[in-house]
Amino acid sequence: MEKRILEAFHALANVLETYFSFERQIMATAFFKTGANGSKEIVTEVDREVEEICIRFLSSFFPKIPVLAEEHYNKGDIIPHEGWVFIIDPIDGTSEFSRGSHEWSISLSAVNNLSSQVGMLLMPQDNLRFSACRGTGVICNGKELVAKEPIGNKNKIAVSPRQIQISEFKTRIKKSGLKPIPVSTLTIKIVSILLERVEAGMYFPQDGKSANIWDYAAAILLLEEFGGKMTSLDGSPMPFSKRKIIHKDGWLATNGFCSHDELLRKLQ
Repeated sequence: MEKRILEAFHALANVLETYFSFERQIMATAFFKTGANGSKEIVTEVDREVEEICIRFLSSFFPKIPVLAEEHYNKGDIIPHEGWVFIIDPIDGTSEFSRGSHEWSISLSAVNNLSSQVGMLLMPQDNLRFSACRGTGVICNGKELVAKEPIGNKNKIAVSPRQIQISEFKTRIKKSGLKPIPVSTLTIKIVSILLERVEAGMYFPQDGKSANIWDYAAAILLLEEFGGKMTSLDGSPMPFSKRKIIHKDGWLATNGFCSHDELLRKLQ
């Protein structure tokens, strides 16, 4: 099943790359919605079009597998305790997308029995496609990514540009001994680790903000297949179960060469 799903993800990625061969950012009109965590968030018609493309495509090949997608999320939706479910984020980083930035991605994942088994992050503007099946490593644009101990980028951590400016967070990062590098979105922070631009990425809890399952379902699989680790800032696993899919407790992601537990202690 995993192989079939991965093949479908690649076929879908080809469709989406064709969709973004036109300049969608210029045409995208941004407006506000109430997000899954109850706060106001930006959305565009491109988010909704991409999500519809993904749902139609995957449902045509796997009609019995349900789909959980950001723009179709209803309060109270849950992840099935058993069996497969597709989890889709049509654009992680809509604010950045609407401003013309490249710090956004499309996230596709297939979860089975509350564990992410197949994942893909697609960055059409940068011609980057990251994919993984559980236990087989990470592939980027057809080539396996092999983690190497960092030299020039050691002691760098990807942090939200907004959080870098907050004095409390600046103090905590300084105590960790890491140099903060501004990176906007969750998935692009993970991509920065995969491309060995930083050793770690993180997000402090903030009112009205969350990391939802469609943000991290694919990213956490890619990171783990790269030898890294991602947890909540309290050290607990990122939630996949039932109603715990709106995660408000912050998170930390590290590569395989950075001591995750030690960095958690410093940031706490």
